[in-house]
Amino acid sequence: MLISREMVLDQDIGLNGTLFGGDMMARMDMVAGITASLMSRNRRFVTLKVSELIFHSPVRPGEIIEFYATISRQGRTSLTIQIEVQVYAPVTDSHRDVTSGEFVMVAVDGEGQSESILWKPEAIQEANRAHETRKARQAGRKIPG
Repeated sequence: MLISREMVLDQDIGLNGTLFGGDMMARMDMVAGITASLMSRNRRFVTLKVSELIFHSPVRPGEIIEFYATISRQGRTSLTIQIEVQVYAPVTDSHRDVTSGEFVMVAVDGEGQSESILWKPEAIQEANRAHETRKARQAGRKIPG
């Protein structure tokens, strides 16, 4: 599911003339928290683990980045979210993979203790459909309906 679309600004750029990797990771972490909140009725989530963060290609100032998130694992108190980031070029309507990673988020109460996730099944189903549609488009297949 598409979570966010942002433009990379000059102030986001590091010494190499591209988006600083730590900035990208922070943005992805926010997307993971937003995704967890959209898929549940819980108010608070914390990041337990980030793994397989891969930088596929650089992001330059003025480029538009899109964040796509899918839930790859649902637990009792945690969920694993796969995030893919792409540059979107509106003039050509094309995409380029730039970063991907996996974030484990834990639901916590007001005291910071883990709590059970109160899932929103309808939101998860809708997100899964959006993910399948996007993957089919990427594969060049025609989508029914």
